[in-house]
Amino acid sequence: MLISKGNLIKFGAAPLALAAAGFILFNGVFFYNEAGYMTHVRTIFGDEKIVDDVGYATKWFGRATTWKKAISVQSVLVMDENDNNPDNDALGATIEAFPIVFLGNVDAKVESSARFRLPGGEQFLKMAQEYRNPDNFIRTALVPAIKETLQATASLMTADDYYAGARSEFAAEFENQLNDGLYLIKRKEVRGPRGAVPHQTAILQAGTEQGSFGDNNASQFVTEKVTDTKGIPVRKQQQFRKFGVEVVEARITNVDPNPQYKQRMVKVQQALAELAVARQNRLKEEEEKLLVTARGEKEVEAKRQETLRDQIERTTQAETDKQLAVINAEREKQRAEIEKQTAELLRDKATVTAQATKITADAEAYAREAVIKADGALQPKLDALIAINKVWAEAAAQAPVPSVMMAGSPTGASSRQDEIGQLMGVLATKAARDLALDLKVKD
Repeated sequence: MLISKGNLIKFGAAPLALAAAGFILFNGVFFYNEAGYMTHVRTIFGDEKIVDDVGYATKWFGRATTWKKAISVQSVLVMDENDNNPDNDALGATIEAFPIVFLGNVDAKVESSARFRLPGGEQFLKMAQEYRNPDNFIRTALVPAIKETLQATASLMTADDYYAGARSEFAAEFENQLNDGLYLIKRKEVRGPRGAVPHQTAILQAGTEQGSFGDNNASQFVTEKVTDTKGIPVRKQQQFRKFGVEVVEARITNVDPNPQYKQRMVKVQQALAELAVARQNRLKEEEEKLLVTARGEKEVEAKRQETLRDQIERTTQAETDKQLAVINAEREKQRAEIEKQTAELLRDKATVTAQATKITADAEAYAREAVIKADGALQPKLDALIAINKVWAEAAAQAPVPSVMMAGSPTGASSRQDEIGQLMGVLATKAARDLALDLKVKD
């Protein structure tokens, strides 16, 4: 059977048309929900539902609006026009940084980043009905809330406070107010002294005691948080929080002040640098002073230690000499004591000896006395007489003899002997008489 070319084309186009119709029908009935997304579905039958499970779901030729479960909004100083990141679409936002004004009228631009988690169930359905799509929600709810919160946070402090160390406080207050609501604040004028009271200088006759003029008070405006009767700060609730939207995180990445403040900061930095150099120089001078003082104290201490060592040596030597003197004195004392004891012993011995000698002498005297009384002391007398006669005899023997003798004298030699004999007899008689010697033998 022959089939014409026109019939062949007709038979081949039918399956394609059928496939196209099936594809259109499938896409009209089903859609695929990605992970991390929720879809707001409105069917042609008037039904409305939320799909947050991953996979295919039905929409029955209705409309399906996709929402991210977590939306990020960040502000940057310079927008990148060539940024083709698919995350920077209606399901998220990257906006240009907007200006804020710190307390003290210093304006600046802030780079920030905030991430929000959307609710589920009925709360998400109410939010989707209110804003219809994520783009409206970001532009009319999140971005204005971020701007308002940044400005409210900037009103709590000055730019000087921020750059002096309150950056973390600024970021914490931003996240706190973005999540829990804005603080209601009020501006208040405070008057107080601004320094030393100025003195008058125009009256020369007043001298240095010229008094003062003016009250030296200045006004400054401060902001205070409005509190209720219990002292709790009053807050303005964020509108998106009414739908259950949670703030996952909020960060302040950069604050760029105006050029005039930057120039002032440069001057302040230069002044601080000069102050730091001056402080370091002062510390250096103080360290050098301490070094000189330490060296002086070291030399003084060395001299003191040397003097103390000499003093200790002299004291030790003097103490040693003293101890030696005490030892010598004690030794001399002991020797004197021994000598004294020895002398006392010798004295006692001499006394005993003298007493013994006296006793012996007394005994001998008593014996002689007894003998004398018995024989009239004859023996002593005889001994004395013999001794006397012996002396006279020796004297007579040694008597000189005349060198010239007269010869022819018959009595020359004998007469000399007779004379001596007579003399000896006379002397003997005299001695016997002197001794009272009784030569008679007693019966």
